[in-house]
Amino acid sequence: MNIILKVLRSGWTILVSVVLGIYIGLYKHEYVHYIAPIGQVYLDLLKMCILPILITAISASISKLMQSTGDNGYIKRMLIVFALGCVASGVLGIAVGVIAQPGSGYDKATLATLGSIVRASGSPDLELSAYIPFVAKEKQSFVKTFVANLIPENIFSALTSGSSLKVLFFSIMFGLAVGSLHKSSSAALMTSLDAIYLAFAKLVKWLTLFLPIGLLGLIAHDVSQVGINVLMAMMQFVPIVLLSFFLLFAIGNLIMWQRTGSFLKPFFALNSTVIMGLTTSNALACLPSALEAMQEKLGYDKETTDLLVPLTSTICRTAPTMYFALATLFVAQLYNVDLGISGLLTVLVGSIFAGLATAGASGVVLLSMLTLVLGPLDLPAEAVLVLFIIIDPIIGPFRVAGLVHFSCAIITLILPKQEPKLIDEQAIVIS
Repeated sequence: MNIILKVLRSGWTILVSVVLGIYIGLYKHEYVHYIAPIGQVYLDLLKMCILPILITAISASISKLMQSTGDNGYIKRMLIVFALGCVASGVLGIAVGVIAQPGSGYDKATLATLGSIVRASGSPDLELSAYIPFVAKEKQSFVKTFVANLIPENIFSALTSGSSLKVLFFSIMFGLAVGSLHKSSSAALMTSLDAIYLAFAKLVKWLTLFLPIGLLGLIAHDVSQVGINVLMAMMQFVPIVLLSFFLLFAIGNLIMWQRTGSFLKPFFALNSTVIMGLTTSNALACLPSALEAMQEKLGYDKETTDLLVPLTSTICRTAPTMYFALATLFVAQLYNVDLGISGLLTVLVGSIFAGLATAGASGVVLLSMLTLVLGPLDLPAEAVLVLFIIIDPIIGPFRVAGLVHFSCAIITLILPKQEPKLIDEQAIVIS
């Protein structure tokens, strides 16, 4: 039994699953029909545990925070770091877009290929839309859209639909209410919240044993959805996006190196979390792994990280913000629109708000938020949205991995800097 567990937990087993999934997705489509449901069931089992963990971790942590008498000065620092993180990620996306020019230089043959993809989806033709004046629809209010996605009319409806931003808002308010009670009145509830959290965390730990099997089905399905023609047509955009996520990953590593005094320790501590993000394409599914990495491998306080880890990945949406900024510049360049300084500022602000509105969203729902940025710039979202949907099976996993990794880096900026000490780096690598 121990041998089987070691094999399932081995990084080599995960690597074999990834390679095999890519191979089946590209060359053995007849098998995708059989193994894809396995991956979907695995992802559903993980997602089943996430919202209970989110509610109990946030509510209990805020309650304990309110009832404690210690120094909670990091709350102000948290808000400042969150704001700076979102702005920095938006600036990074704009900078990469301005320098790399992903939407420029397309020849007529490539535009025809992109246009045929749009026509096949039933959307307006991309090539024609680039030369026909676009009439903008009524602009959506950033604040109105964000508030609509923040406050739940019915918490049970929010739980059923998986609206994590609404669930987060409820958890914060519920935690504040419980924390305002006398300790004698809230003790039993606090114990129950802790027990529920630990039970679901244990369940997720069991599920991670079957990660190689689950990711085999997930990767095979995602890869099978992307054709070679689409990849070739978008070849100029996809590598630039992946490069931007690599830059975000590198910046996160540098931040954690400076805050922890070690380069290898956070790198290997978050190894499983990044792999989980790449294979599940779901930020909430990475929550238990990120909590384990921050608490057990990096040694941060449990109560504080129980609050900050889900809060950061849900509110401080760095990777989606960067992606929206870069994608908007791609569309503007594709349509040969000169944005100017005011336009770039609009991209920055719009990307931040659109990123905030994507909490808990994925796939088409997440990408549809791009209209919040394109709308104020009078750029047609309908003609290009399908292109982003088609390549999202490639970009989505890196966007999620970048989000969870950089969220952990942001948390190290919020919490006190760790003193340099001797670290058994070899033990970390082996684990």
